[in-house]
Amino acid sequence: MPRHRPKQLTVRQNLAERLTGLSHEDLLALVTKLLHDKPELSKWVEAAVSMPDPTGKAARKRKRKPVDADVYRRQVIGILHSLDRMRASEAYWQVGSLVEELRGVQDTAMKLLDAEDPEAALTILLTLLEEASQGIEFIDDSNGELGGFVGELGLPLAEAILSLDLRPLDRTKLVERLTRLEHYASNYGMEGNLDLTIQAAQYGWEEPPSDSARKRQMARDSDDDDDDDGIDEAIEDYGWDEEKVYEGHDWGQRLSPLGDLTEAKLNVLERQGRTDDYLALCQQAKRHLRYALKLCDLKRAPEALRYAKKHLTTADEAQHLAEKLKTLRHISEALEIGERGLKLKGSKVRLGEWLGPVEEAQGRTKEALAAWWAAFPKNPSLGTYKTLNRLAGARWKKLRPQVIAAARKSGDKQVLAEVWLFEQDWDEAIRVAEGRNVWYPVIETVADGVLPHRPEWVARMSVKQAERLMAEPKSKNYPIAAEWLQRAKRAYTRLGHAAEWRNYLTKVSEKYKQRPALQAQLRRL
Repeated sequence: MPRHRPKQLTVRQNLAERLTGLSHEDLLALVTKLLHDKPELSKWVEAAVSMPDPTGKAARKRKRKPVDADVYRRQVIGILHSLDRMRASEAYWQVGSLVEELRGVQDTAMKLLDAEDPEAALTILLTLLEEASQGIEFIDDSNGELGGFVGELGLPLAEAILSLDLRPLDRTKLVERLTRLEHYASNYGMEGNLDLTIQAAQYGWEEPPSDSARKRQMARDSDDDDDDDGIDEAIEDYGWDEEKVYEGHDWGQRLSPLGDLTEAKLNVLERQGRTDDYLALCQQAKRHLRYALKLCDLKRAPEALRYAKKHLTTADEAQHLAEKLKTLRHISEALEIGERGLKLKGSKVRLGEWLGPVEEAQGRTKEALAAWWAAFPKNPSLGTYKTLNRLAGARWKKLRPQVIAAARKSGDKQVLAEVWLFEQDWDEAIRVAEGRNVWYPVIETVADGVLPHRPEWVARMSVKQAERLMAEPKSKNYPIAAEWLQRAKRAYTRLGHAAEWRNYLTKVSEKYKQRPALQAQLRRL
């Protein structure tokens, strides 16, 4: 009786469509049963229903009320402890997934910030920072995924703070709270850019004092108070380690430079639609790429191009603007800034690999060749080599030695071996495989590629690799050894030495007759 009966199959409705057809009572009963069967979902549902609707008429009409921090605290704690029942070795590999769930909480805060509710966003982000940073005490974060996430919260927190009109007292309390959190995180190497939050809370949109001014002020405070009250205030305000502050008053080493709040400020201005202020700050802070990209958004592409040609300094910046211009269908401008970027400083890999196909699509073969050639030395590949070969045409004879020299210089022996095989230079490919510090995949690639042309070398190399692997009594090596013996068998057969192969295999089998796992592999040959 067949397992599947196609005539009996029915097309199931989309789940959302099926739920739409349920009554309010049925939906309530369904959710209640789901929470009963899956209690771990309760924290997620609680956080979801507590989040105010950030869109539509409801957002404009409603009188905003503070979000419940405890709801999000329970949600974050639940995420952090979701690995508790796993073995340590298993939990280690799940930290990345845990961090992604924490990012979901951050996304909730950012949606509220986009909906002009910075108070709610700040409440969620502060709760997230407090609880997530404490997770380091019971989560194995050897890869730094959790610590990296905690450190990256500085920018969104700074944006939320800059979006608020804080009273002096609230600002002072926030500085104290953030300083404690930054200290805790820094003790575990998770501080990242959290210093931005303190700066945003302390100075807001005002220009912070220079490091030298801060040093002078701190020194004056120290001299004014014989009982060191000035130093105590510095400890409280900036959160320095008390022993280090008192240790010789070495302000040059104890004062860290202020972080740069410009990105946070620009993000806030863009979110608030304050275009003139945004452009002015870009120019003042020399954020030339963001200035040019904003001009593109304002449908001022020619002006963006003129500005970029004067101010952009790296290939990466040129690529970002070129991609933007292409998206807006300003193809000629995109090509112009892209070609200019190939002459700027910095890696040309991403720009060249992006620009090459665009140039070729416009029938600009010479320019496409230049783009791909700019990318090849730092990121060689057989695919790019073939592209250069095709685009060069009659010029390939002159360009080929330079391309191969670049492949050699890169140190990527896998690519170099593939190039020689493509060129059908079997002896050069073999020289690569026989070189020093060559990874085994390179030898495998060459052996498979030259088998029809240099079977004697393949037979010799395959036997050498197999015997090296069989010499140690490690069963995990035996399947790999068998693969090499299979290559040797093919090479012996091509040489017409089938009898010699059988004799060799018999000797190997006799030599290792006390290794059942190896014998099982040999019987398959």
